[in-house]
Amino acid sequence: MTKRLEEEPGNTELLLRRATLHRAHEDYAASKADLLAIGRDSPGHLEALRNLARLERENGQLADAAAALVRYFAHEGHAAEAFREKARLDTLLDLPESAAKAWQVYLEKAEQPTADEFVEAAKAIMATKDGAAAHRLVLRGLERYPSSIPLRQDVASLEIQLGRVPEAEQSFAALRERYPTLLPRLHYQEGTLWLEGGHPQKARGSFQLALQ
Repeated sequence: MTKRLEEEPGNTELLLRRATLHRAHEDYAASKADLLAIGRDSPGHLEALRNLARLERENGQLADAAAALVRYFAHEGHAAEAFREKARLDTLLDLPESAAKAWQVYLEKAEQPTADEFVEAAKAIMATKDGAAAHRLVLRGLERYPSSIPLRQDVASLEIQLGRVPEAEQSFAALRERYPTLLPRLHYQEGTLWLEGGHPQKARGSFQLALQ
């Protein structure tokens, strides 16, 4: 690929591919150099700006990541992935309201958001102290991914935080019934969630069951 770029130095597609390969090999400087090269020839190249924002965030350069996203949106970029990137960056910048809004836009625009992304988005919404909205979101995720253990545990955890203890107990029971071969692990995780939610007696009971 490098040889081809020597023959075609302005080939944007090749630069993008090489930048992706450099990132996969954790060569931050080389990946950034290729993305910046695209930006010099095409300042409004949306994919390059989006990839640059992700690269900068992953390497802790939050101000540079934010600047790349500002340029992306200024050029009327609107890909779902850009809103996911903004949500993750805003979380790191301690901007919970903005992160929650960006996640909501991403989930509306994305064709196939993953179960883990629903979990991540719910955590961002919880950071705004809106437990009810977070609970509604994980229930939406569970409709798409009914077999997701993390989503089912998030439902129960949020029910604990919202003071809906009987509902949390039912959610845990449904999870155990669905995965009977995972009982020790599920009881342990259940105990951890009860403990985090301020229910030490229930946590103790779950931990004891995990040891059986």
